[in-house]
Amino acid sequence: MKTANILGLAAGLTLALSATAFAAPITTPPPTLTATGDVTAFYVFSDAANTSVLNETAPIGFPTIFCNHDTGSCNAANPGDTVPLGNQSGSLVFSLDNITLSQTFFSNAVDGTDGFYHALISSDISDFGSVTIPTALSDLITNNPGVDITYIGWEDNNTPNSDYDYNDLIFAFANATTRQIPTPEPTTLALLGTGLAGLA
Repeated sequence: MKTANILGLAAGLTLALSATAFAAPITTPPPTLTATGDVTAFYVFSDAANTSVLNETAPIGFPTIFCNHDTGSCNAANPGDTVPLGNQSGSLVFSLDNITLSQTFFSNAVDGTDGFYHALISSDISDFGSVTIPTALSDLITNNPGVDITYIGWEDNNTPNSDYDYNDLIFAFANATTRQIPTPEPTTLALLGTGLAGLA
């Protein structure tokens, strides 16, 4: 009987841990997120009572990509919904507007109220707990081997009303990466220019 109780407790603990995401406030700067072409946003998951809206602030302004509840002219999104953000290059920055509490958080900056980052940026969906990848995103990954997919999980509330699980709202972005994009060296560019001039 004791063995069964211990096994049951262990199984329960395992399930609890698998359902828990980060569960601690992030104090170190997140990796830089870079657009690498035709960026598409995917709505992955939401477990938030507050109404929030996702926006892009850089390199282009793209307001109201998704909302988790109906608000204004934005209809609530469902897992697997997609929004094309267009062909982009450069650092990607997103904001999350918590409409219910009148709070705004940015993917690359600490919150001025509590001093913590409210976005977890990762290429590994398991960092957000036991979240299922929507079929539309799974199909894209299967049909496009090597495509860059990055996930952003948000904590949508300030301290002390926050659990910092970073899975209140989770979005994925295709053709967005946290890996370093090499830039051509000046010598390489000069040689390329000389070669083109020679051809002309």
